[in-house]
Amino acid sequence: MLKRIAITSLFALIALAVFADSDVKVFTISGNVLELNLIDSTEKGIVKVPIEIWTGDEKITTIETGPKGRYKVDLAYYPNYTLRFGAAPYVIKVIEINTSGIHRAAEFGIVNLDLDITLFKNDNYMGLDFMSYTPIAKAAFNKKKGALEWDYAYGDAMNSRVRGVIEANKK
Repeated sequence: MLKRIAITSLFALIALAVFADSDVKVFTISGNVLELNLIDSTEKGIVKVPIEIWTGDEKITTIETGPKGRYKVDLAYYPNYTLRFGAAPYVIKVIEINTSGIHRAAEFGIVNLDLDITLFKNDNYMGLDFMSYTPIAKAAFNKKKGALEWDYAYGDAMNSRVRGVIEANKK
């Protein structure tokens, strides 16, 4: 397992070195992965949480969080990304990012995304399986504003769904 992670990291570094010597522009996604205690709502950073980065059906890379749950990854332009945060014993969270139109803004180095994620432990909750493949949040690039924007209505609906499942499991 450690060997596979090292090889994946090596390929990511090679890819970034290639990007540095070419006209391919990158943008940065960074943030913290935090453990949410559902009982008292406290949060703390989680080390070594895997973050898979996909475009379509192709996994680009897997990274892990560092000290205090911090992560950072530079990505070349693809029209869509799916980020999968976590693994057992945590409930996986999926984020979908539509970057159509971001390429021009990325040329000027103005597109970065700060993304903090809270994960919670799966205490045998029935009905949360959908979270491993259904995005909990979606963002899309707004060409007029030159920024990534979150679909808050979608996020609110998904958070409501998750809260409902957790509440149903407590009964």
